[in-house]
Amino acid sequence: MHDQSAVRPIAPNSSTPDRILGIWRLGQRLAQGSGSDLYLAQPADSCGNPRYDYVLKTVRQEDSGNAANSSGPSSIRESQRRITQAIHAAGVSHPNLIAVLDASDSPHSPYLVMPRLESVTMDQRTCQIETFAVPVALWWTRQIAQALEKLHSAGWVHGNVVPANVLVDSKGHATLIDLGFAAQIHTPLHRTFRGAPDYASPELAAGTTAALPAMDTFALGRMLWENLAATAPVARSVMEPIADLIESMVAADPQDRPAIKDVVQRLLTLEIETLGEHIVPGTPPRAMAA
Repeated sequence: MHDQSAVRPIAPNSSTPDRILGIWRLGQRLAQGSGSDLYLAQPADSCGNPRYDYVLKTVRQEDSGNAANSSGPSSIRESQRRITQAIHAAGVSHPNLIAVLDASDSPHSPYLVMPRLESVTMDQRTCQIETFAVPVALWWTRQIAQALEKLHSAGWVHGNVVPANVLVDSKGHATLIDLGFAAQIHTPLHRTFRGAPDYASPELAAGTTAALPAMDTFALGRMLWENLAATAPVARSVMEPIADLIESMVAADPQDRPAIKDVVQRLLTLEIETLGEHIVPGTPPRAMAA
C-alpha cells in the first residue's frame, strides 16, 4: 500500500534490527517512499522466528547523520496524512483489495500492517508473460473494477489507480493497493494534485471538482488501454467492442463515463467472448458401450 510513485528499493541487507512498533517487530526495509518506509514485519513476540509474513508502512524516521535518508517536514506530514487516510478507508473488504490487518494513527509513528503478498506489480507481471493475451488483460482489469465497485458502494474513491498500485500473483490474482489517496465521495480533494498525471481524469488533474467515482473509472480505462497495447495481435472485430468500452471510460465529461458496476459486467462479457479463440476443443469422450 506504499506510494509507488515515489518508492526507492532498498538493498537486501538494509534493516532496522529489533525495532518495535506497536505489537510488531520490524525486519528488512523493503522500500522508501516520499516521507515513508516499508518494512517486513512479524509479531513482536516472534523473536527468533525467521518468518516475516507481514508488511508495515510507517513514516520516515529522521536520520540526522545521513542526508540521503532524511525527508523534509512537508514530506513527513504528507506521509502521515496518507497513512491516516488509508486507515479511514481500510474498513472496506474485498478479495481484490489490500487488507489492513492492524493500524495506528499515532501522530508520531502512524503505521499500517498488511499481509505480505507473493506478487509483483502489474507492469512487472506483464513483462514476465511470454504471450500476453487479451482475455488476461480483461481479467486483471475486471478484478480491479470489482474492488473499485466495493469501494464506491462503501462511499470511497480510490484516487490513485495506476499499474504500480496493482499487484498480480503467479496465478493471475490481482490486488489493488495504496489507499493513501482515498477520499469519501463528494468531499473536497487536496488543492494540489499529487497523483500520477498519466492516469488522472481531467477534472482530477485540474482540481475543479470533489471526489467522484468516475475518476477511478477514467484511470482504469487508461490502464486497460496500456495493457491492450502489450497483448498479442487479435482480429479487429475482437478489439472494437473493447475500444468502445475504453472510449466511454475515458470520456472527458465524468457524467458520460459508465458506473463501475456496469464496467464490471461489460468486462466480464468481453472476457468470455475473447476467451473463445484461446480454448482448444478437446477430444470428445468415447461413447460407452451399450
